[in-house]
Amino acid sequence: MERASTMIRVTDLLRRRAEHYPDRTALNIDGTDALSYGEWQRRVDRTAHGLLAAGVTKGHRIGLLYGGMDWTDYAVAYLAVLGAGATAVHLSDRLGEPEIERRLAECQAAGVIHSGSLRPPASFAGWTAEAAGLDSGDETPVDVPLAPEDIADVLYTSGTTGPAKAFTNPHGNLTYGRGPEGLLQFENPTPLLAPMPLGTTSSATTVAIIAVTSPSALVLAAVDDVERMAQLVSRHRIGSVMITPWIAMRMLAARLGERHDLGCVERVAIASAPLAPALSRALLKLFPAAELNTAYSQSEAVPAVVVNTFDPARPGTLGRAAPGTGLRIADALGTELPPGEVGEIQLRSAAPGRRYLDARRDAEVRIDGWIRTGDLGHLDEDGWLHLFDRGSDVLDSAGVPVSSVAVEAALYEHPAVREAAVVAAGSGPAAVVVLEDPAAAGDLPAFLAERLEPHQLPVLVETRESLPRGITGKVLKRILRRELADR
Repeated sequence: MERASTMIRVTDLLRRRAEHYPDRTALNIDGTDALSYGEWQRRVDRTAHGLLAAGVTKGHRIGLLYGGMDWTDYAVAYLAVLGAGATAVHLSDRLGEPEIERRLAECQAAGVIHSGSLRPPASFAGWTAEAAGLDSGDETPVDVPLAPEDIADVLYTSGTTGPAKAFTNPHGNLTYGRGPEGLLQFENPTPLLAPMPLGTTSSATTVAIIAVTSPSALVLAAVDDVERMAQLVSRHRIGSVMITPWIAMRMLAARLGERHDLGCVERVAIASAPLAPALSRALLKLFPAAELNTAYSQSEAVPAVVVNTFDPARPGTLGRAAPGTGLRIADALGTELPPGEVGEIQLRSAAPGRRYLDARRDAEVRIDGWIRTGDLGHLDEDGWLHLFDRGSDVLDSAGVPVSSVAVEAALYEHPAVREAAVVAAGSGPAAVVVLEDPAAAGDLPAFLAERLEPHQLPVLVETRESLPRGITGKVLKRILRRELADR
């Protein structure tokens, strides 16, 4: 079929892999089931034809409702939706029916593709189908004309500060700087472990970016089972591990190194939130042969990103701007601030931009071509970015701004602290902690007094058995603020 567009798309990247490495494993699901590039491509084409025959057209929004370890059907359905020119709306079974209803209505979804064990809410009026039911049997290439600005996804923020917010992700953003040159060389043949929840921005990135550009086969694991993750690392001699801070904390708490050989791991990659220096050091002890790579961005700013390799001599930095990323610190009017001065972190790139569905919200985060992250920080003289705090998390102590990040970092230095979150309570900063040994609670005030300035000290330290977290593991500080408002 004659090509209808010269734009590089995710489906083009998959097809190129399938042509050259048809039998190479693309996705290894929990070490027991595998999807090759060739089979993935064939199923995507057959399903895309099925979508077109069912009346799906360019611009239709199609929900993808998946959970558990149903990665194969999710990967097929997702790229088939993109191949048909439609827009994927990623939905996790962990969201709960009311939130799924809200997102389907907000996105005006025409249909939902779902796993065999799940069904959309009864209130949904569009069509529904499983991926297998859309398999047309036609494996000829599908090539719907698309422009870089056409929308591939509707994704959602993590919802840590309020209801999760919808934003659009253009095709040109997905593939910006990602091909096709260099994609055929498998430079690191060792597998990459990626325990990510299905139906989220993380799973979309895993399938549409990492799986079609990574030099390694992906081994996908359940996000709730760190013991299984360690077994897979040892069994498959995993070379790279891509995890969230919450998974990292659970790995450390489980003392996996006492039961599993993790020395094969050469790289640990963490995104979604900064990791306290004490946790970074502990993670490098757990993976003794690895380096720790981190990435900082905001959902609406991707692919602009700040990258770093953890250095104990420079523990508090987020790193430097990656190639193609603009980074500055600015005041509320967009005036760039000099090194050392705290202001808002702002990012930009030349990729087609992600946009909030809420036009007013979208306008608020943009200023002169820059994306306002809402986070506060400063650049040092050498261009290293240092985070002060997320704007909504900054604390007030007698009129002096206090970084919850700094207070949490001090808490994690205590060996008994497993989890920590610092929020504003009615009387001032409050720390909520989960402890390895509950008896250590009495030690924390004196411990913090040795490491923090007086105005940084929490007026309340409360112990709990767990912290409220979203489906990606981020602490829901809005819940803690509400619970501690009168304390």
